[in-house]
Amino acid sequence: MGKLICGIDEAGRGSVIGPMVIAGILINEEKINELTNLKVRDSKEVKPEEREKLYDEILKIAKTWKIIILTAKEVDSETRRNKMMGINHLEARKFIEIINELKPDIAYIDLPSRNPEKFRSIIYQMLKHECQLILEHKADKKYPATSAASIIAKVTRDREIKKLKEKFGDFGSGYPHDPKTRRFIREILKSSSEAQEYIRLSWQTIKRVMQTRLEEHGD
Repeated sequence: MGKLICGIDEAGRGSVIGPMVIAGILINEEKINELTNLKVRDSKEVKPEEREKLYDEILKIAKTWKIIILTAKEVDSETRRNKMMGINHLEARKFIEIINELKPDIAYIDLPSRNPEKFRSIIYQMLKHECQLILEHKADKKYPATSAASIIAKVTRDREIKKLKEKFGDFGSGYPHDPKTRRFIREILKSSSEAQEYIRLSWQTIKRVMQTRLEEHGD
């Protein structure tokens, strides 16, 4: 029997609204070609309706999987601005949780950190399950298992974002560069709306939005 391969990736790390989702899938080595035949690739290169179809197909091929949804508050609580270890450390802990549970022989991880060796050392310090780790930038473009995890994470986050939009209205992509997102945040911060629960309040974007509000209102 072939090795057990795990792919891990996240969606929503840089978002200012909504959750960050981390997905890990476990697949038998001999089934990797089935992922390749599905033409799985980095989720950003796949249209939303195709991602939805691939989601179901990937889970049929996978031996098992684990999806972790981190709320805006959970992500916020780990930032350096809140005197914690930072998002890289949070991701590393969640990657470890996935590896320890899925128990692969090899794990391919899309590297979030600019410092691969530091990130690798964090993981090895806390890892209970022994396996080969492949930590690379753009792993979601190179390795089918990581591409598949990327799609699972993205579809899961998109579904969560859809629920939020049904509740609070269209706030755009939820990312800081989006003018619609910034306008939404500006309005929400003026109110006592429950939507504040879903905004990462320690993000630099929030500080800029608050500053804009001060400038608009004057002294």
